[in-house]
Amino acid sequence: MKKFYLMLMTALLAFMFSQGALAATDDPYTFLEGTTQTLLESNLFTHKEDYEVYNQAALDMTGFDLVLENDDMQVFLNPVGLALRIYNKTSGFYWASDLANLSDYELTGAWIRRIQSALTIDYLNDTNITITSSILKRRSNENAVTSYDIVGDQVIAHIDFIVEMISLDFTISIDGKDITFEILRDSINEYGDNRLTKLYLYEFFGTVYSDDVPGYYFIPSGNGALVRFSASSSINNVYRARFYSQDKYRQILREETALNYPVFGVVEGVNQNALFTRILNGAEYAEYVYTPPTYQTEFHSQNVVFLMRENYIQPLSGTENVTIYDAEIKNYSPKIQYTILDGNDANYIGFANQFKQELLNENILDTAYKPQTLGMHVDVLMQDYEQGLLFKNNYVMTSVDDLLNINNDLTSKGVENIQYTLRGYNNGSYSDRSFDNYTFDSGLGSVSKLKDLNVEFYYDPTITFSYSAKIPSTTLKMINKVQYQIGYSRGDYYAYFTDPDVIFDHFDDAYNKLSTYGGMALDGLSNELNSNENYQRNDLYQKYDDLFTTRLSMYRPDFYNLDNASSFYMSSLYHNRSRFFTDSVPFEQILLSGTMEVYSQFLNFSSNIHIDVLKMIEYGIEPAFLITKEPSHLLTNTMNSDLYATYYGNLDYYMTDTYEKAFSALEHVIGEQIINREILEVGVVRVDYANGYSVYVNYTDHMYSNSFINVDPMSAQAIEVTNV
Repeated sequence: MKKFYLMLMTALLAFMFSQGALAATDDPYTFLEGTTQTLLESNLFTHKEDYEVYNQAALDMTGFDLVLENDDMQVFLNPVGLALRIYNKTSGFYWASDLANLSDYELTGAWIRRIQSALTIDYLNDTNITITSSILKRRSNENAVTSYDIVGDQVIAHIDFIVEMISLDFTISIDGKDITFEILRDSINEYGDNRLTKLYLYEFFGTVYSDDVPGYYFIPSGNGALVRFSASSSINNVYRARFYSQDKYRQILREETALNYPVFGVVEGVNQNALFTRILNGAEYAEYVYTPPTYQTEFHSQNVVFLMRENYIQPLSGTENVTIYDAEIKNYSPKIQYTILDGNDANYIGFANQFKQELLNENILDTAYKPQTLGMHVDVLMQDYEQGLLFKNNYVMTSVDDLLNINNDLTSKGVENIQYTLRGYNNGSYSDRSFDNYTFDSGLGSVSKLKDLNVEFYYDPTITFSYSAKIPSTTLKMINKVQYQIGYSRGDYYAYFTDPDVIFDHFDDAYNKLSTYGGMALDGLSNELNSNENYQRNDLYQKYDDLFTTRLSMYRPDFYNLDNASSFYMSSLYHNRSRFFTDSVPFEQILLSGTMEVYSQFLNFSSNIHIDVLKMIEYGIEPAFLITKEPSHLLTNTMNSDLYATYYGNLDYYMTDTYEKAFSALEHVIGEQIINREILEVGVVRVDYANGYSVYVNYTDHMYSNSFINVDPMSAQAIEVTNV
């Protein structure tokens, strides 16, 4: 038996040495170069605008009463159904919640009644069947009873669904070009057996028939997406997306579509009329809904649904399940604001700048940020392992000395202001990280040697990784008592979602420890909003504000953490690539420009680094790479097998070349606010900054020229507008 083990160990060692020999280098990386007309005309780019003038047909205002007015708008209300018309005094345009000239369209009576109703509800009846009901019914004597009072600059509307035995109040108020609606939570009264589950309030603002109107919807997917109005769509069903993702306490996610900003908008006539929508309260329980003209009607429609009760699936014995709804209505008052924009502000750029001004006023963003020069984010994987037959095969991918040598190489080639984040520095390697495993592994070298670098340490406390199938006690126990295990297809590795209370209990210790090393770069908690048995989802905002006593560098922080973020890592260069989106637009980058350091996605994982470098320059953000000193194929059998193309020996040229190109184009505008953007022709973009500079980006394979600038193919160039 001893002889057998000796032979086995000899074979294993021989195998390990052979693997080490094979791992001496990676073949040079081959990135796609150039572009095609097809790519430039795809939904991954912004199309050239159609500035066709849209002339709104005259509206029949019969039955509408003037209820509110200020210097910017008039608000008209129809007492039957409480439909609204909002008149913009500047442009003479009406926004109608009931669709202007509704009788011109072929619609069923059910659709007409729903469109003319201010409010639609979903409720559960006494047999747990979901029913949808609007204010106006087939039989007028079954209509909800409505009335309203005008108190100063506010309307208080009262609705009593007498058949459903559910009543509530909501308010309408105006301020400048803002009109705000709030459903008063404390006014909701379920005085029968029915239970309220969803609310749809003024869901048809900005609804457009087919391609009758030149314009688009804006959706905050990824960096930003547009859906231009056309007679057809590539989808035949409703698109739904939760703000801030689905709550993991309630549902295990396989695939999800999440919106990171609680906003959306509609443009009817580019640079003519627009309506920008912001959810002021309740986004964590709201769902964005887009209905294409290929579904039930020929209208484009977008709205938000407020969830007042949520459900979950409770497993029973065998294969049986039961759907359970919340016993009580959620404790929040849905509040939504519409801002009227016109003229040159009536576009997605105006949406970003409007939102930015609101966030500056609320001290969520801060224009005090003034960088000295262009930066680069370099994320460094230090070590990981693969599980062997008898023990772990540990791979030191980047030691402390390796990092110092890499830094010397980059700085000697002119790369300045490098912000390093280290991952896999902890005991046991990257795949053993967790909320309480963040001590620097001395086997990587002395962390004190890094004191002269700008170094932060990656910390994601939301996931616990393990090679063991035994579920840790710290794992989130969902509402149905199932523990949240994340599926992995990489060998026998496991991952578990950590309970928020565990994270909160350990965060201060982690922050203090990592601060002694250099600082914390936060992931996971920066963009996770998950409740548990002790916290509702909307309780977490204050919890986060109490937890983050100073601003931190964060990976992809969701909107609710922007006031806690000092640097933004991994800003999206694209939307989520849903096929019905028609354009990708840099809403996020325009919004954040001039307020904090914003870095790109890791460019070495790009399918076309040359295109994405130009995207990064066009968006005015800074480059980022994830690297290792050792060849990346050593990670093939680790949990991080998807981290390909990380070998610094093959990336050094791309990193320095990217920095040089970005510095040349962005030298005079880094840290400045973007104020405008225009597509000059397919593949050519001009971006204007507040300090008087413009950056031209040419994605095409030919020279772009106008009367004052020449831009080479696949390149970018800045010019001072005052010199034009």
